[in-house]
Amino acid sequence: MDANTLIPKMALALIPGIGANITRALMARCKTADEIFRLKRNDLLSVQGIGTLLADRLLHTSTFKRAEEEIRFLEKEHLVCRFLFDDDYPIRLAQCPDAPIIFFQRGEIPWTGFRMISVIGTRNPTTRGKQITRDLIQGLAEKGHQVLITSGLAYGIDVQAHLAALESGMKTIAVLGHGFHTLYPAIHRQIAERIIGQGGLISDFFSHNLPEPKNFIRRNRIIAGLSEATLVIESGIKGGAMATAEMANSYDRDVLAIPGRPDDLMSRGCNYLIRTNQASLIESADDIEYLLGWKQTEDKKKPTEPLLFDQLDSDELRIYSLLSKSSLSVDHICRLAEFPVQKVSFLLLNLEFKSLIKAMPGNFYCRTDQ
Repeated sequence: MDANTLIPKMALALIPGIGANITRALMARCKTADEIFRLKRNDLLSVQGIGTLLADRLLHTSTFKRAEEEIRFLEKEHLVCRFLFDDDYPIRLAQCPDAPIIFFQRGEIPWTGFRMISVIGTRNPTTRGKQITRDLIQGLAEKGHQVLITSGLAYGIDVQAHLAALESGMKTIAVLGHGFHTLYPAIHRQIAERIIGQGGLISDFFSHNLPEPKNFIRRNRIIAGLSEATLVIESGIKGGAMATAEMANSYDRDVLAIPGRPDDLMSRGCNYLIRTNQASLIESADDIEYLLGWKQTEDKKKPTEPLLFDQLDSDELRIYSLLSKSSLSVDHICRLAEFPVQKVSFLLLNLEFKSLIKAMPGNFYCRTDQ
């Protein structure tokens, strides 16, 4: 971890009012976070979303000292920091309009090569709900899928999902609603240690942030944003699980739900999501596999590599090669290719016409053979 490179990234995230969209607009002008703090006032004011107040905060920021303190905390606690425009930032999360500018990580988390599902629900599950959680996750493990189970380490369905993943030998991520100076709930500390050995803990809260109720709603956007699907096991008609399902739908992610009896209070939320077409009905691991299209085999993919040199000019090939590992935003492609946005847009359109790439939510693009 290069502290000098990390300080401006951390300082940017510490400025009140600077969110993901403004960060994207700023990084469209600059190659590095450090360059943002060298922009002139008029340049800052020309960026969409920045008024005089934010311009003043960027010009006269006091967050560099705080950033240095946070970096010392990261080094002491052996944490990793991931910045929105770093290559190793999770792709799905980066697509979300309210993605965290930075987040912190403890443990070795495989951000590529794994399918990701968020499993959520009530803090007061029934015996049936606990058993369904274990059966579904065990069923996915038995099918041999490389699945990373994400949840929030809370009481109830969350911790049951983590335990089921651990017992099935699967990777799991716990998203925290506070800084790494503490762990809530403390009774789950031993489980958290096991998760670190089989995945990791992440949080976008700084070291001093306490586990306040408002923080867990903010935490839930990461749970919804990381995964290709959010599975609701049991939930009342209101609560954190329902809010997370709504966030997942807003990100154009699949929402799955377990149905229940009409008179079961802990199934009212799931039944409502299914009834209003906000979630797909799930009864087994087979349903998850089918609805998410995991049965498709590699041999169904179109071979494109042998034809590339005949189909593409050098600029198109450069853009196509940048998308070889993951999807990228237009801004990110512009920086990597060192092409202006007008040229990149033209090249992306050509590649779409040739059915070699496809557009994704959030102005991202990926190859069709991925």
